[in-house]
Amino acid sequence: MLPRKAILALLVMATCRCYGNDSLPARDSSTITITLQNAHDKLSKIDSVFLVFDRYDLRGAGVIKKIYYPDTDNQIRVSLPKGKYYINIYCLGIYNKECFDRILSAKAHKNHNIFLRLQASALYQQGLARIPADHFDPSHLAILNFNSK
Repeated sequence: MLPRKAILALLVMATCRCYGNDSLPARDSSTITITLQNAHDKLSKIDSVFLVFDRYDLRGAGVIKKIYYPDTDNQIRVSLPKGKYYINIYCLGIYNKECFDRILSAKAHKNHNIFLRLQASALYQQGLARIPADHFDPSHLAILNFNSK
């Protein structure tokens, strides 16, 4: 009988202990939300984004180098410690020619929003490709450019 009472008392104490520690200790980090706006072509999904966060004083050689996949709202959320950062953003997939550079000062317990507008993407469709006219000038050939010494 005594062990059952002891087990019951331990369970009650453990339950009280769990209720007392519901809150996690506060961190001094901030949340960065990067919103990619493809206003020209809303049907094209933004595949992935390569992010490089580097400290402003250059003491962290690429704090974060990672590929992120945007959610359905084309947003990426990253948690960073407080400090000043260089941010390099490279779009992959259909928007592979888009890249952005930003400087951000992340403060503790703050949310920062970055809005990036993407250019219109151009997919190849047979019969719709436009090839610019090529102007060939034979006078610029290397074989014709000989120097008389």
